[in-house]
Amino acid sequence: MKTFIVKVEIQAGEYQKQATALVKGKSQTEAEAIALEGECHGTLGDNAEWTQSGIADLGWQFHYSVHSSTEVEPEHVSILNKYL
Repeated sequence: MKTFIVKVEIQAGEYQKQATALVKGKSQTEAEAIALEGECHGTLGDNAEWTQSGIADLGWQFHYSVHSSTEVEPEHVSILNKYL
């Protein structure tokens, strides 16, 4: 498993912010999906759904998309775990 730092953009109506997550995944794509699902309040397939650019949640009250993601060097993971 690789470790990635993923910045998720959260859109809630006119309000927009970013969240940062340290995520393990087999690939960058998997890590990004895990980070998006981690922000989701609803349940995928029930009241949340995948879109072309991320996840629409609770009837589009929220939308989550990946702003950026970067693989973390193995020797840096413990340091980031300490501060994130």
